Amino acid sequence: MTLRPFNFGALTLCLAASACTASITDNGPNGMNGDGPSGGPGGTMTPGGGSSSGPVGQIPAGASSKLKLDGNPAYFRVMRLTNEQWTNSVQSILGLASAPNNAESFQNAVSGMTDFTNNELLLSIDSRGWEDYEGAAEALAKQVTSDAAQLSKLYSGTDAAGFISTVGRRVYRRPLTAAETASYQKLYDLGTKLTGTQTAFAKGAEVVLEAMLQSPYFLYRTELGAAGAPLSSYEVAAKLSLWLRNSTPDSALLDAAAGPGKLDTADGIVAATQKMLDEPAAKAVMRRFHGEFLHFAKFDQLNKVGIAGYDPSINAELSESSYLFFDKIFSQGLGVKDIFTSKTGFVSAKLAPMYGGTAPASGFVEQDLGANRAGYFLQIPFLMLYSRPDGPDPIHRGVTMSLDVLCAPLGQFGGTIPQLPPRQKGQTNRMRVDMHTSGCGTICHNNMINPIGFAFEHFDGMGQYRETEKYPDEELPIDSSGSFAFVDGTKTYKDASELMSVLAADQQSHLCYTKKLASFGLQRDVTEADLPLLAELSAVSESNTGSVKQVMLDLVKTDAFRTRSGGAK
Repeated sequence: MTLRPFNFGALTLCLAASACTASITDNGPNGMNGDGPSGGPGGTMTPGGGSSSGPVGQIPAGASSKLKLDGNPAYFRVMRLTNEQWTNSVQSILGLASAPNNAESFQNAVSGMTDFTNNELLLSIDSRGWEDYEGAAEALAKQVTSDAAQLSKLYSGTDAAGFISTVGRRVYRRPLTAAETASYQKLYDLGTKLTGTQTAFAKGAEVVLEAMLQSPYFLYRTELGAAGAPLSSYEVAAKLSLWLRNSTPDSALLDAAAGPGKLDTADGIVAATQKMLDEPAAKAVMRRFHGEFLHFAKFDQLNKVGIAGYDPSINAELSESSYLFFDKIFSQGLGVKDIFTSKTGFVSAKLAPMYGGTAPASGFVEQDLGANRAGYFLQIPFLMLYSRPDGPDPIHRGVTMSLDVLCAPLGQFGGTIPQLPPRQKGQTNRMRVDMHTSGCGTICHNNMINPIGFAFEHFDGMGQYRETEKYPDEELPIDSSGSFAFVDGTKTYKDASELMSVLAADQQSHLCYTKKLASFGLQRDVTEADLPLLAELSAVSESNTGSVKQVMLDLVKTDAFRTRSGGAK
């Protein structure tokens, strides 16, 4: 039986043609979108995102000009579940032994358009998306109700009222209203009259389940209050669970939302978040965060065929080594400082010899990587990824560090990138690149890209440390010194190790990381209006106990997380 539970044009939320339950006004371009911003996030957000319990950092005047904060958040009142969230939620609600594969044919968010693929701006639905959800709902409802054991796992009774109430609460992530319950009862009654060999209960349950899985209240996470108003406890439960578990709230979290003091206070939200951060699901979520943050998918395209010592099969090991490093940062309560200062990394059979270490018998082991390997960005995966086939690539190393680690606004390059000319006698790689970039984007290159990129000149295209540049006819000294104008002043460094020490302590790297983390957690672009929030979170990050987990705990108690942001009517 084909049901159309809602119309994406008028956005009338209907269970069937004769049973409408609610309506949401369409004020945006992408279907179920909310009103745009009015005065910035949070409406009445106080400094530091509105939290009165955390420290508020100080950002120097003019800092916003040195941070890329030009995003365009829509502050939608409803956000579609990502494909992974949909899959995990369906598996959890229906009690399936394995994850359904329906979403494998769903449209995916286009990466590169925003910092993260869970961003609100990427979660619109077109006619194909609607058909995908409709087909999946029909298939899953039939699958579950055709198996008596599976149906009893979903709901142990055989009464319509109990089924609608119990399953509806999980699907909607809140208790159903009386009107919604009545509408589903009508659908159930209609279903029991359909032909077929199933029991009347199974037939009625199939129609109800098919409709529920197409409801906007399942497909979308909502923030329906007035601007600046606190989210409901059920909205908080959904926001936390879909972020930190990548799945719908379980019954225990919904029970907590039903009780006072659990998810309607900052302390209650922090307590719930603390438990979730220690779950395996949160580790998987943060693995995705760091992977998208630092573009680990690029390892799949790494190609140095023809370069001595390169084996294409190492690409997967470079990727996993990177993930394991950031898994440790999150899981062991470490922070941004450790990203730049840790002297250990994860090595495999192919990676260990490249560091001069002993190869493990299998898998990955954590090893000390040596005096010249401070933090992730001096490890082989990063250095190999951002290099030319035949040598270091200070331009792309500098661009990546500036954009991803410092959130520096480099602007748009309007021309084509000319090929690096052949090296001349007596010319170091630094001299060669400097001459090559002197006529294009001079300010951007000379002040922002090159000074950071040249700090890595002691590492060749395979990520190996070298004291000098050796050529067939000459050996040249390496100059990896530089200076950079950070938000809190210009700082100098003699090499990459000193740069890592600077970044570990500098405010800009902490502001940038917390900007990325806030964008991921809030599912939107972070803008200049969010500077008070970033100041608060970066102060936490810079503190001696500023673990990534602590920054996340401080984020969830801010108004930016707990209240309805934007210009909702």
